[in-house]
Order: sequence, then C-alpha cells, then structure tokens
Amino acid sequence: MATIVRKSEITRGYGTKERPVTQEVWNKETFFPDHVSLHIDGTIEPDSRRFDHNIYIDPAIAALEQEHVWEKSWLYIGRDEDLPNVGDRMPVNVGRRSYMIVHASPDEYKAYYNSCPHRGTELCSQKENAASIRCPYHGWEWQNGGKLKRIPSHWDFKEITPNNGGLPEVRLERWGGFLFINADKEAPSLQDALGLIPDHFKEFDYANRYTYGHFRREMDCNWKVAQEAFQEAYHLYATHPEAVPFAGDAQGKYDVWETKGSYIGRNSTYSAIPSAHAPADTDPVASAQMFLQTTGDWHYPGYPVTVLDPDKDLRAQVADWIRDAYRAKHGKDTELPDAILLDSLLYFFYPHCCFWLSEAVPFTYQFWPHATDPNKSYFEVRMLYPVGEGEARPAAAPRVDIGPDESIFATMQESFGFLAYIFDQDCSNLPRVQRGAHSANIENPTTFLGAYQESIIQQWNKVILAAIEEGQARKRA
Repeated sequence: MATIVRKSEITRGYGTKERPVTQEVWNKETFFPDHVSLHIDGTIEPDSRRFDHNIYIDPAIAALEQEHVWEKSWLYIGRDEDLPNVGDRMPVNVGRRSYMIVHASPDEYKAYYNSCPHRGTELCSQKENAASIRCPYHGWEWQNGGKLKRIPSHWDFKEITPNNGGLPEVRLERWGGFLFINADKEAPSLQDALGLIPDHFKEFDYANRYTYGHFRREMDCNWKVAQEAFQEAYHLYATHPEAVPFAGDAQGKYDVWETKGSYIGRNSTYSAIPSAHAPADTDPVASAQMFLQTTGDWHYPGYPVTVLDPDKDLRAQVADWIRDAYRAKHGKDTELPDAILLDSLLYFFYPHCCFWLSEAVPFTYQFWPHATDPNKSYFEVRMLYPVGEGEARPAAAPRVDIGPDESIFATMQESFGFLAYIFDQDCSNLPRVQRGAHSANIENPTTFLGAYQESIIQQWNKVILAAIEEGQARKRA
C-alpha cells in the first residue's frame, strides 16, 4: 500500500529543544548508531479517524472477525519452550475454534484442528504428554506426527487408511522460538508476513530467551479495546502519571508498514527524558536518575545504583549502567544500542500480538477474542529474559490465569514487580471503555482518533473491516 495523500497535514509528535521528539533522540545514538531499527520510517500514514462503536460490541461483527481475520492470519500462539519434550501437546483456543499444538519429533511442531475427524470430539483439553493422540470417545488413534495409527472396528471404515486418514493439519511456522499458526492454506509464509521484524530483532535474540513470567487475564472488554490500550502512548499522562517525569509520551514515534500478507505497527517512546507534559521546571538529571532507579528495581534488584554526572550525557550513562547490571545478572555482554536498553519500541503484528524491542520491558503481548461474547477477551503477557552465558535454559514459567476482577499486581508481583501495577492501571480503564461504547451518541456513535498518536489503531480497524468486506465479497462471488 503506497503512502496516501492526507486530507490534512499532521504533527508527528510534539517536542522541544530540551525534550525533543524520539527520532531526534535516536539520532544522537553513539553505542550502535547504525542499528536498523533507529533509522526507518513507516510507509503508511493512516487517515481514518472515525469508526462506529459497533465494531467493539456487535456479535455479528465478532463472528465475521472469526471467519475473515482469525482464520486468515498468522497468529502467535506460544513458544517452543511451552512444549519442551517430544509428545507434549496443548490446546490453543482462538474465539470459538480450538487447535491442538504438538511437539511431534525432536525439532518438529505440528498444529491440528482440535476435533476428531470421526464425530468431532475435542482431542486435547489441557497441556499433557503422550506417545500418541487418542480420541477419548471411540479410541481412534494417530501418531504425534498426524499419521493414522488405529481405528477400532476398522472393518466399518474401510475407506479410511493410513494414507488418507491423517489428522487435518493447520500451518505452523516458527521464528525466534515463537510458534505461529495460520488456518489459511493460501496465505503468504510467516517470514514474508513478519517483514522487517526478524531483522530489527536480530541482536535481541528472542531464540535465546526464556519465559520468566507469564499470565493471561480475562478482560471485560473487546479484544481490540484491550490491544488499543498499548498501541498508543497517549494515555500515559492520565493513566500512568508516575512515568511522566521520565517518559517521552507526547514525543513518541509511530510507524506503520504493510508486509506481504500482513501489517506491522510500531509505537516508540523514549525514556530518561521528561515528557512534554511534565512541568517546565522538571529537573532532567532527576528524571534520568529516577528512570535508572526504576529500571534497577524492576530487573536488577540489589545491583548498586550509580549517581549520574550532570555534566555528561545522561542517557548514555544510564545505558552504560544497564550494560554493567546486565553483565552481572546474565554473565554476558549485550551489544544492543542505548535506545533498545532504555526505550519502549512496541512492534504490533497484525492482527493480535506485540513484540517489545526493549531490554527495559522485554515483553510479548497476545490479545484473544472470547468464544461467544464481544464484550470479553483475554490479555496474555510474557516476560522474556536472556539465557545466562553457559547456562542451560531455565524451564518456562507456567501461565497464571487471572480473573477479570483480580489484581495483576497482587498475583504477579514476584515475577513482574512494579510492572504488574502498571498493568492494573491499564486494565482499570478498559471495562469503562467497553461500557461507554454501548452508550455512545446515537446520532454519531463513532470514535474520534488522534491523527498521529492513534495511527496504529486507525490502521488496524481499517484493515479488519476491509478483511471482513473482502471476505464477504468472495463468498458472494
């Protein structure tokens, strides 16, 4: 998709000499100035600011999303470390449809429809290990690689043989230790769909990380409402006031790209410099020191905190301290640029997931639809730490399921620390957004999105609605 001609010119972030926009800060990078992520702009400028609130509340639209979005896209469904042993398997529920993911052989993972070809019985209801896949109802059995092994009373099913009776597969492809599935046989490859993501994350080396913390929270809001809370930093001023002294929300950078078969949206916010919303007399040295202390509390508790020299580059000093703390914790050096050590670069991969290119916040997100209710969804988060030098990969932390009225901080404080409290702040807004969507102005029940700061939201909603329209047109043809 070519860059569109805008209806009106927009301001791409608000900065000052003391608190510049993100790209100006990145241009001063000295440790790894040529990192590919720091000198690239999006190729799409969305210009669709109004969407009917029905897209968040209408069961008919949710059903169409199931058919034309969820069953036509690459979906991040887990990591290989979730199924470390041959024979491990788990169900993955995507709306009303369920898939079974199996570690079939030493370096092979398979995805199947979680439904027996006989009469539709669910084949996998929990994470488990077995030497074969056996239907609990009538005992039909397959090898973990999907080939038919046995049908009781086979004389009554003469048409089915090991050559044609395999479990129907769903496409499964991998990147960086992550597992992705796509029910669309005609879709471009995962590598094509990911576009620039693998190149940008090369030094971050997701494949040599492990899940240190993992939760899934049930949400009283639509999955798009949940995802949109993280596709912009505009909410930081009101929702996370503690971060205003050291996070450049208004100075952020937003980029959108089209790939072969998908889209990427990037929300980038720098740290260790005050927000444009912070009072004019906010001390920049105190701001950088506050961010350093916060980062230490989050990821390097107990490591001595340095006192910053006001006469030297503050961000460079914070980055050097993080490198020292990283080495002490993980037993190896990091070659990442200052920006990736300090800042928040969120890469959203259409339609439902996000990968943080950030050592300060090494997270991935998944946003899942509810099976029947568009007013509910699931928000899943992982924290991925590097595997220590010369160490065996630690076992992945088990997923903790959290109810819609439970506190993430109370449940996940041990692994996520104060970051879990930030999630509680985010989640507190979202049921109110969902309820408000039902009460919008009858004469004009639409959103009014920011021209720049909410451009990823614009693009995602536009693409989702286009996918539905195009899918319906194909069915009518």
